[in-house]
Amino acid sequence: MNKTRVTLEREVSNFISYYIKETLGRGPRDTEIKITDNVLIFFIKGILTQMEKNILKTPEGKNIVLKGRQLFVESTNDEYIKTFEKIVESKVIQNYEAWDLENDSAVGVLVFEKKIC
Repeated sequence: MNKTRVTLEREVSNFISYYIKETLGRGPRDTEIKITDNVLIFFIKGILTQMEKNILKTPEGKNIVLKGRQLFVESTNDEYIKTFEKIVESKVIQNYEAWDLENDSAVGVLVFEKKIC
C-alpha cells in the first residue's frame, strides 16, 4: 500500500463528508478518523438534518429517526462499502454503525480483510 495513514484518514473523512452531504442534503459538522491495523473507526458530529431534529421533538421521534436511518443505510450500504474498499484497497469483512441522536453524533467501525496501512 502506497498511502500513508494521514492520507487515508483524509480521503475517508472527505468521502464521508461528501457522501452525507450528497445523500442527506447537508454534511456533518466534524468527522474524525482513526485507523489501526485492519480497523477503521469514524466519529461524526452534526449528523442530524433539520427535519430529523424536528421529528425528535415528537413522542415517537427517536424511533422514527432511527428507523429512517436504518432504512437509509440498508438501501445505500453496497455503494458506501464499495467506496471504502476502493479507498483503502481492501475488502470490508465487518461493518458496524451506531447513532447517538441526543448528542447529534455517530460512530462507525469497518473491519477490513487485511492491514490498511
